[in-house]
Amino acid sequence: MSRERVITNLQQAVYLLNFVVVCLVAGSMTLSIFRIVDAMNAEAFLSLIQVRPWRPWTILVMSVAGYLYLVLCSCLGQFWEDKGRYVRFLITFWEMVLCIGTTVAMNMNYDGLVLLVVADLVRGQKGSRQKLILGIAVVGLYTIVNYNLIGPYFNMIPWDVFLTAYRASTQAFLRGSLSVLSSMNLVLFILYMTMLIQDEYQERERIQNLNEQLAQANQKLKEYAAEAEKNAEIRERNRLAREIHDTLGHSLTGIVAGIDACLTMLDISPEATKKQLVKIGDVARQGMTDVRRSVRKLRPDALEKLDLEEAVVKMLRDTQAASGARIHFQNQAGSLKFHEDEEEVLYRVVQEATTNAIRHGHAGEIWISISMAEQWLTIHVKDNGTGCEHVTEGFGLKHMQERLNLLEGTLEYGNQEGFFIIARIPIRWGEEHS
Repeated sequence: MSRERVITNLQQAVYLLNFVVVCLVAGSMTLSIFRIVDAMNAEAFLSLIQVRPWRPWTILVMSVAGYLYLVLCSCLGQFWEDKGRYVRFLITFWEMVLCIGTTVAMNMNYDGLVLLVVADLVRGQKGSRQKLILGIAVVGLYTIVNYNLIGPYFNMIPWDVFLTAYRASTQAFLRGSLSVLSSMNLVLFILYMTMLIQDEYQERERIQNLNEQLAQANQKLKEYAAEAEKNAEIRERNRLAREIHDTLGHSLTGIVAGIDACLTMLDISPEATKKQLVKIGDVARQGMTDVRRSVRKLRPDALEKLDLEEAVVKMLRDTQAASGARIHFQNQAGSLKFHEDEEEVLYRVVQEATTNAIRHGHAGEIWISISMAEQWLTIHVKDNGTGCEHVTEGFGLKHMQERLNLLEGTLEYGNQEGFFIIARIPIRWGEEHS
């Protein structure tokens, strides 16, 4: 039999046992009043107490009905265990109210119902703070329903007074029965609590084992990810090696051979030499295109050694020295600190826009600014080059657009006394700007 089934059986036994006790106490009190009235001993009975008892049937009906409602609340509490903290609090509150009401209906002559409520409280509460609240609630509840503590102050009638209506042997039997049933209720409560505590301990142990397994799985996943990354790096390195060997090696071999041929033909046939040089230029440009396609995903060396702004400034300074164009750079966005892939996109956009301005626009002056407004980081590049009447989206512009798409950015470009490019990136990426 499963542990859950054992706990359920113990709980049902507690319900049944307490129902028998409630019927025993309330029934004996009800029958006592009838016997006293039939024997015309009401005056002697009333002399033993300070308050008139309830009507006979009222005692029995109120006690049994209160207890049945208490059991109903207990079952609802287990059925709605996952309905939230406030629902559990409301059900617990009504359990306490019904426990007090049922006990009062029996003139506080049986306080075993507290154990039933305590069992439900223990089963429903989790965490040390809730356990503390539970302890306070149990002490308060037991204080309220205990006859010896507060019963005399509220004129409760002791059960022994009701038993005076019976013969001595009957009184002994009733007292013995109540004592045995109360002891059995306590034993069942202890067994029930023991099973609950063991069940909770096993649940915690199971969760701990699951957490350990999850941690081991995460560690293995990290190791697999690292291994996969290493393998991907090796594959990419091999791919680049093959690409460079097949493209750059081939192109350089052709260029060297062509130059040797030109040196031979230069004095003999200048025209043929010029044609050969044109072919060499085509081979060089094709080789440059192939190499660019092979290594376009590599991170710039400057970003490995410098931060983003320093790398951009160095790149622009080198470009200006090599091309002779005047390049003006303004950073209005403050500190440029982003993740590696984001920094590479920003660097490549500035690099590609500057290269296009010099190569295609023959610009003599270029203005570059980086600004931040309305949750967008904007890169604006403007040159005084020739521009073009019909813009054809070549490799450079396509490359910029693809990179910006990865960050959900946008790209605009066009003619405006030269050529301009505006790239925008949402600044939710990267670190907060100062």
